[in-house]
Order: sequence, then C-alpha cells, then structure tokens
Amino acid sequence: MAVEWTAGTVDPSSSGQPAPDEWTAVEVPGRPERFAGAAAVAYRTTFPDPRSTDDQRAILELYGTYAHAEVWLNGDRLGTHDAYFVPARFEFEPEAENDLRVICRAPTDRFGGVQATDRVPDETAVPGIWWDVALRIRPPTYVADLSLAPRRTGDAAEIDVAVTVDSLEGIDDRVTLSLRPEGFRGGGAMERLPIEVPPGDRATARRTIEVRDPRYWWPNGLGEQHRYVVRAKLGDHETTATTGFCDVERDGEALLVNGEPAALRGFDVLPGGDPAADVEAAVAANANLLRAYGHVPRRAFHEACTEAGLLVWQDLPLVGAGPFDVERGRTLARALADEYGQEPSVAAYGVHADPVDPFPDPIGGGRLSRLRVRWRAWRTSYDRGPAERVADAFPDDALALPVSGKPGTAPDAASLYPGWDFGAPADVEWLLDRYPSAGELVGEFGAAALARGDGNRSGDFDWTVHDARVGSDDPEASQTYQARLLKTIAETLRRRGSALQAAYCLRDPRPAGGMGVLTADGDRKRAFEAVADSFEPVQAFLDGPPGNADGVVLRNDTRTAVEGTLTWSIGESNGPGAATEVSDGTDGSVEATVPAGGRTRVEEVELPDAGAIELEFATEDRSVRNEYLF
Repeated sequence: MAVEWTAGTVDPSSSGQPAPDEWTAVEVPGRPERFAGAAAVAYRTTFPDPRSTDDQRAILELYGTYAHAEVWLNGDRLGTHDAYFVPARFEFEPEAENDLRVICRAPTDRFGGVQATDRVPDETAVPGIWWDVALRIRPPTYVADLSLAPRRTGDAAEIDVAVTVDSLEGIDDRVTLSLRPEGFRGGGAMERLPIEVPPGDRATARRTIEVRDPRYWWPNGLGEQHRYVVRAKLGDHETTATTGFCDVERDGEALLVNGEPAALRGFDVLPGGDPAADVEAAVAANANLLRAYGHVPRRAFHEACTEAGLLVWQDLPLVGAGPFDVERGRTLARALADEYGQEPSVAAYGVHADPVDPFPDPIGGGRLSRLRVRWRAWRTSYDRGPAERVADAFPDDALALPVSGKPGTAPDAASLYPGWDFGAPADVEWLLDRYPSAGELVGEFGAAALARGDGNRSGDFDWTVHDARVGSDDPEASQTYQARLLKTIAETLRRRGSALQAAYCLRDPRPAGGMGVLTADGDRKRAFEAVADSFEPVQAFLDGPPGNADGVVLRNDTRTAVEGTLTWSIGESNGPGAATEVSDGTDGSVEATVPAGGRTRVEEVELPDAGAIELEFATEDRSVRNEYLF
C-alpha cells in the first residue's frame, strides 16, 4: 500500500477517532524512533477507492499492529485488534476518497513480551504498524482462508485442511483442493470439497489429505527441507499455502526429530534484526535452531528459517516476573499455533521466559560461592501452574515448554550463566553435576561484550557484572572473555549430550554492545567464530575446560557414522591475535570412528601442560579444526 502516512502521539485513554495535536510524516510500515517510549501513537493516511467495479470487495489487512490497535475509516470505527502477530483484517465499503486512522497502544497487560523490558531499546517497542499494510480486492465469493495442520502418522502423513469461503450471494458448490510436492518428485493429490455458504456469510469446510510415502522436512545438516503446496480454488479465485512434515517431541532426556534422536544447536534472537540476515548468520555459525525469545517475529522470519533448514523455538510474548491472565495467554497460544503451526520449522512453543531471577547480583567463585548459588536456587519460589495451563492450549502434538529460566524455577528449559551470574565459565561442569536436568534443554547461556570502545555505556546487560568479569573497557578483552565463555559452555553441553542449546543471543540490540555474537550492525565478534567451531556437526573437543582436560572427545550430530583422522598439535601460545599458530609442540594423529548421533573418546591423546592446543578431524568429505589458547 504505497501511500503517504503521518503520525502523532495521543492519550492512550482517549476515545473516538484519534486526532493528535500534530501530525508528522512517517514511514509505514515501521517503528518511528521519534515516538520511542510513547504510550499511544495514531497513524493516518488517505487513499482512493481501490476497486475497479462496484461488485468487488475491499479488504484492509494490517500486519504487526503492536500491541493493541483500533482502526477508524472515514470517521467510523472498523474494529480493534490485540494480537500483533496475527493479521488484522477488516472489510469496508470504500468512498471515492478514504481517511484511514489507526491508533496503536502500548501493552497494558503482561503480554508485551521482551519489547516491554529493558533488554531491547525503546525504539524497538514503538506502538505502530510494524510489518505491512495491504488493500486486497476480492470477488463477491472468494476463499477467505486456507489453514493447514500437517502431521506424521507412522510411515504415512496427513494434512488437515480447513477452507473458509466468504460469499455475498451465497453458494452451494465445491472447492478444488490440490496437493503437490515443491521442488521434488513425489505423489500429489486432487479432490473436490463440497461447501455451502448462506448469503452474506462465510463457512468452513474441512478435509484430511493423506500423503503416501511422504518426504520429511529436516533441520540443516540432518536432511533435505521437503515441502508441499496445497491449493484451494473456487471459480476464478484461488489461494495457496505451503507446509511440510517435521515432528519434534521429547523422549526423556532426548529430543526426537521425525522419530530420530537429534541434537539442536543455535541462538536466541531478539526483535530488531533483519530476518534474512539473521538466518544467514545462524547458518554460517553451524546452527540448526533459532529461538524467538519473548516475541513473535514477522512471518518472513519463519519462512526464511523453513527455507534454510533452521528449526524455530517460538515463544509467547511473556517475559519476566509478575502474574498474568491465564485465559488471555491461552487465547494467544491458540492464535500463535493457528498462525504459524503449518510451518515445518516450528519445533517448540515457549510460554513464560525467565519468570524469576535468583541471581540479581553476581556471585564470585569458590566453594562458598557455590553454596550461595545452591541457597539462592533453593529459596526461589515460582508457581508453574499458570504457565502449564497456558501450555495446555497448544496443540496436543506440539512440544510446549511452560517455563524457561534459571535454576530454582524448575524450568523445562534452563537459563545457565556460569562465568556471568556466578563463578567462572568452567563452573558449568559443577552446575550440571548439581542440577543434571538443567543440561537437557538449555534456552540461554552467554556473556556480554563491547562492540566498540567509545565509552558508550548503553546496553542490555549489567555493566557492573561486565567490569567484574572483564576488568577492562577494551573491546578486544571484552570479546575474548565472551568467546572463551561461550566456547566452554557450548562444548561442555555437547560433550554431555544436551538435546538442545541456544546461546543468548545472536545479535546485539544496541550499538554499544550486548550479549550477541554479532554487533547491532551485523559484524562478527570474536565469539561468533568460537561458537561456529563449537557448533560444527562433527567436531573434536577437549574433554574438559582448557587447563582441566586430559583427553579428546569426538562428537557427531549427524545421522550417519563418520570415520576420519584426528590430528593434534600441542605447544606454546603466540597470543590471542595468533590463535592459529601453535609452535614448539607435540604432534600426533590417530584414526577414529564416531557413531551417528554419538561420541567417541580418543584414549591415545595425552595432554601435557601447554599454552595452545589445535585439534583437527579430517574425514573423506571435509576437515574441521578446533583451537584452544590458555
């Protein structure tokens, strides 16, 4: 909808058609920074009658109206909308010239998500129309919605199809449904679905399509991303939707993807980044999962993940302490699953992220500090009941995680911050020994790092903690600490067989720095390459944190066994800037086999005291390296 827009702040409690004191030119869709921190912003545009004939129908669609929207057209109130991740649709009778006004109010409930916290800047949470505005022209009778629910059924698969038809004159007809594979050879299907719609009404017809010999959608590194296109046609009007078959379920300590054990590795993402760029960076870092932490991204994010083979852990927009309306949460859970459930990349849904922080102040290292960690975790109180009731609203076959958080909250997925909240990075070993279940699914771990050294202290992290850990305002020292911490924790989790780990986070929300492995501009910090090495699907690791290791472990996250040659070089470090140089060392090599989805300990490697160790594992297909500096 290429038109000019203006906007202005208004009183959020005002009623009637919004009329700010001043209208200012803005870009829509978008998040005008001049309104950062505003409680309510009104947007206005004008447009001519978009129809070419009088019998056509005009539909207004708004995408990403954060957080509570009220829509006015030509002085009349069209309606309201309160779930920004679901399109707001309004049919209207156009005039020759039309005055459209949309007031967007900041959230007043607990479902503002991470945008309602200080983890992201205010300009990320501007009340507005974030994603798109469209005018659709439809015939008197048209397919208003095509909803798909795919599922595996043993060796076969099914797609539950719901087709909604809207008709002014009423119909008794049939919708033509067709199914075809996208980009590969396979069985298709076509059938006719009867539907009857009274005049001036709409109706939904349902059918289950059986898919024989289905081809599955697999995450990156585990297989191909097969998808199917469903088309619904009624007369001259048709619509399509794309889906695929990928089941993710929990089996004790493991995760099964399409019935097979899998290890998922990736990052949390915050709002504000470009979806295509973030997905490209995650793939470059050997991730096969992204978690949309405490917010719902635009559909382009999910589509990019589906295309690239990245599974998505999709949170509800619920972050931090405080009670919330359970019924409102259940309504949003159903809406979220309806809107994104057909994407094969959506692997899990999260409900409540970080409901309590047992460690508001950092704790040092040593035995006494570990006792303090245990004490704080033990005395933490959190009622899981409301989050569990919300999780029950997701489909029965969906993997729902009611609570993600730190030890003490009985989380379904843990937030682990050794080396930041307490102790040193190597204390992750003690933490997982003390709380074994915390290592099964890990939704957060990490440390902050400066992106630049200009003294700017804006950021989404505690600068007191940063200074205590790093002891310097030097970006190189800051990024080196972050890289070593992330590498230590990521590799420990892989060695111990974690089913899922997501580092917090992929991209800094602010230019000064943050918990990301990328700056706000997308430049790579030191931690990016460190994590990319640690996330290699087949990789050689020290069997403990640097300085406490006495051997090497080979890890294979693929679906096939691998054979190769492990080579090691042990010597003196030439400093952080020369990580690839290992001098005056002891070299060795040995042949090794690693089973599919398993690990192998290489007994032949002995690790004397050294300043640097370089490991290389070469298979017939490729060679990977992993380097350690002490």
